[in-house]
Amino acid sequence: MDTVDMGAAWGQLLETPPRASFKESYMAAFYEFFNEQKYADAVKNFLDLISSSGRRDPKSVQQPILLKEGFMIKRAQGRKRFGMKNFKKRWFRLTNHEFTYQKNKGDPPLCSIPIENILAVETLEEESFKMKNMFQVIQPERALYIQANNCVEAKAWIDVLTKVSQRNQKRLTVYHPSAYLNGHWLCCRASSDTATGCTPCTGGLPANIQLDIDGDRETERISSLFSLYMSRLEKMQEACGSRSVYAGPEQEEYSTFIIDDPQETYKTLRQVIAGVGALEQEHAQYKRDKFKKTKYGSQEHPIGDKSFQSYIRQQSEIPTHTM
Repeated sequence: MDTVDMGAAWGQLLETPPRASFKESYMAAFYEFFNEQKYADAVKNFLDLISSSGRRDPKSVQQPILLKEGFMIKRAQGRKRFGMKNFKKRWFRLTNHEFTYQKNKGDPPLCSIPIENILAVETLEEESFKMKNMFQVIQPERALYIQANNCVEAKAWIDVLTKVSQRNQKRLTVYHPSAYLNGHWLCCRASSDTATGCTPCTGGLPANIQLDIDGDRETERISSLFSLYMSRLEKMQEACGSRSVYAGPEQEEYSTFIIDDPQETYKTLRQVIAGVGALEQEHAQYKRDKFKKTKYGSQEHPIGDKSFQSYIRQQSEIPTHTM
């Protein structure tokens, strides 16, 4: 499931929390402990910020929302052309407003990078410092080189930093995959530390991207899937009805369905089944009208046309879905 779909589903769920049901009785008290509006609002804001739509400015939410934090190792920043720059362990913290690091958790920030100053977030080639799991946060004046604890953490940080900064108008389209050391970029050997990047950026999507999606075809595919699995939808609807009115042991024939909210799921399935049935009736009526206007022996359907004969047989065999 796409992040947008997941965020929308959770957002709707949190707006109208259903009557909870639990397999284990002790989970009821656990649920009640967290079933407060402030937690629901926090989850909705978090999902809204990290959703893949990218249509909302992260800073439109005035209150800072913590997106990720943890210890990582950073290379000392600066524009010195010579001399060693040390690496230090720091506590990093990312909100929808800024990316900061401090000596330890809870300490005052040693450095704060506004989200709008993040131009790109990319991996850094291992040959730069002979260190793995490194990435770079590129700013207008310099890049911050960071080493994560492992490859999974590195990807997680890159993803969330890219997501929260993808609306920045001055995002780069090219970058240097290696560091600037000893008077030149290791990747392209350019001597100027302000030289234009040599590799296309990987994070984010271009603003003018064109998606070749046939809406009619996709809708038709969804309709055909509903029709194909109608028996399963009806069985699931029966399972929802059974669980809503009967709280006893699970019936074996319904044990394969995992349903969190039987009542709401029942309503949704009822609407889907009704919609599919109405659509099938429309299709059947259209085919009947078309059949009446079709002339056997015409130029379009000459005598002996096997496709037309097959069409006649299909019309006589098509069942209509009964509600």
